[in-house]
Amino acid sequence: MNGADYTDFVHTGLGTLAGRYLRTFWQPVSRVQDLAPGKSLPILIMNERLTLYRGDSGTPHVVAFRCAHRGTQLSTGWVEDDCIRCLYHGWKYDGSGQCVEQPGEDDSFKTNVRIRSYPTQEYLGLVFAYLGEGDPPPIKRFPDFEDAPELAVGPPQPWPCNYFNRIDNACDPLHVGFTHSESLRRVDRGGSEPRRFQATVTSDETSYGVMTTVANPGRPSTHIHFHMPNINQVHAEENQNPDAEGATPWGDRLFWRVPVDDERCVSYLVGMLKVPSSAEERERRRRVAESVAVSPNDVAEDVLAGRISMRGVPPDFNQREIFWVEDYVTEVGQGPIAPRADDRLGRRDVGTALLRRIWQRELLHLAGGKPLKHWDSPANLPRVTPVPVS
Repeated sequence: MNGADYTDFVHTGLGTLAGRYLRTFWQPVSRVQDLAPGKSLPILIMNERLTLYRGDSGTPHVVAFRCAHRGTQLSTGWVEDDCIRCLYHGWKYDGSGQCVEQPGEDDSFKTNVRIRSYPTQEYLGLVFAYLGEGDPPPIKRFPDFEDAPELAVGPPQPWPCNYFNRIDNACDPLHVGFTHSESLRRVDRGGSEPRRFQATVTSDETSYGVMTTVANPGRPSTHIHFHMPNINQVHAEENQNPDAEGATPWGDRLFWRVPVDDERCVSYLVGMLKVPSSAEERERRRRVAESVAVSPNDVAEDVLAGRISMRGVPPDFNQREIFWVEDYVTEVGQGPIAPRADDRLGRRDVGTALLRRIWQRELLHLAGGKPLKHWDSPANLPRVTPVPVS
């Protein structure tokens, strides 16, 4: 694809318009809890291989994937203080990418060797990196989550599809009654048949992204929020008793949909925990929220391959895991890169159509050197549809 094609959202490698645009925002690269002091990890984000490590001081760093000496993968080495040392010949780099030691070489040589490095910071239990050019902007903040009494960070969700398969679904509330009919059936919230909608759907560009509103006759309007460029916000059902047996541990949630490469993505989930009265129960639900015992991806692949139907999803799957399977089947089922030029959007696809237009506008401005819109993250957004999503 031509890197100057403002309709190309899916290719995010270095030099592509979508890749350049996503790199103007801080992006999550790990959970804080998965990066202990002294640990190094190879990461792949937007088709770029990098090294993530945490120094002994606790500071996370992102530097180039390979040593400048002979190209060995840096994450196979080890962390010393706040530096990382290459396994091959012991060249050592600090968090800025500067080589600070080269065993056996003249001391002056190291000053001429520097590898790429990127700013990092921790926020809401995630490690973020800024992969763009120049000084980083302030990180996008979410005041409601900063003030939450208790947060949990769910397990990263790697999916074998383009990240836009995921965010293209973000402003589409009417898929729920069909895609998630099995989930609704199991919790007796929608009967055994997919729900038919008599709703009016509107979608508006906001200071933070897109708000899609669903108005059903005789029922309160519900709202879905999408934060540009790649973040869903989902509110919790307000009347659910957190002490009830089988209650979901989650309150309000944020989902970052991050490209790994053009045909894979990973989602990072940060959510408020509903706080039950018992400290033991709260800790149990935290463990549930931050882990997945059985891979929903494997079950979803069985559905896609026709080995089971959605009714065949294991009965012990909780609602979050069933939703995960249902979304995986519909979004991964579009193919690694969905052929959107073949889409035939209907009148109720207003949110999806608006999201695509906003992306096209921002990429067109980026290609032409025009200013990009600054996106806010206000607090106390209108309540959204009380249905969990994966």
